[in-house]
Amino acid sequence: MIIVLLFTYVFHIESPAIKVVGKALHLPAIIVDGHWITISEIEENTASIKRFYENQDFSKFGIRIDFSTEDGKKRLQLQQRKMINKLIEDIAIEQIADEWGINVSDEAVVDAMERPMAEMGTKESVKSQLKNLYGWSLEDFGKKVVRTQLLRDKVSAKFIDQNKVSQEMWTRMKSAQKELSDGRNFADVAQKYSEGSTANAGGIMGWFSEGQLQDEIGKQIFAMKKGEHTDIIETPLGLHIVQLNDISEMDGKKMVHVSQIFIKKKTFAEFLNERIGNMKVRVFLPQYEWDAGKALIVFRDKSMDDFEKSMYKEAKDTQKELLNKLQ
Repeated sequence: MIIVLLFTYVFHIESPAIKVVGKALHLPAIIVDGHWITISEIEENTASIKRFYENQDFSKFGIRIDFSTEDGKKRLQLQQRKMINKLIEDIAIEQIADEWGINVSDEAVVDAMERPMAEMGTKESVKSQLKNLYGWSLEDFGKKVVRTQLLRDKVSAKFIDQNKVSQEMWTRMKSAQKELSDGRNFADVAQKYSEGSTANAGGIMGWFSEGQLQDEIGKQIFAMKKGEHTDIIETPLGLHIVQLNDISEMDGKKMVHVSQIFIKKKTFAEFLNERIGNMKVRVFLPQYEWDAGKALIVFRDKSMDDFEKSMYKEAKDTQKELLNKLQ
């Protein structure tokens, strides 16, 4: 056992024998706030990912997946890192759910799987596909995918319900509203107070037809006159003051050109990312390290980052080529 520990964690020596013993001992690859992600768990999930891609026909897209080549091994490692980060995210979700008294029963998991399959008559087909594509049983799918997604949905829903607009946000937006009442230019106020991608452009959002704006905003903006702006509007995203800049018509539909001052709430993704960044993560795999700032497992070998960029560029170029052929 001592030899296996030394070879695995100190010398980073890999061999079939070491892997077999390591798997039997359930050695940790990563420890997240005391929770072990074992070497065997990562290897099993990586094998499922590999199996999935090898069972797909990518020839029609001009892509050939071969994990035996150097590039292929790197591609698989990218997928492995993505999977590891998902496992860490799942641990964070579990922690939050436990703190908030949220749980998902086995019955709920079974119902979430069985009901749609029963309605569509696809249970045997799904079981066969899971086995062929991932090497999973229906129970494996319920544990690895369905339960974690149901739990995430519940945690997200509670966060959204409790994520109220703060007094600081209201104070900031009322200051913006006062400056507008004093006659200051909307674009200048937007640049001073607004958050998000439209702030630097003076809050300009562009042209919209009815139905393209959130209900709370759309109901007011389509009843306004050119040059008017709304009072403070609260939406699930945050606080808004929206100005109607212009009115037009396109294909018989009324179109409005609008700008906004926007102070946003923290999103669930931001909340979760902060939570993960504050967790204590220890990594024992030689190819990875923990980046608390990014709240992600990253590669030690930074050349992998360049490879990842080139791979995504290749994927975008292939997609563009396919779209051109279809047109």
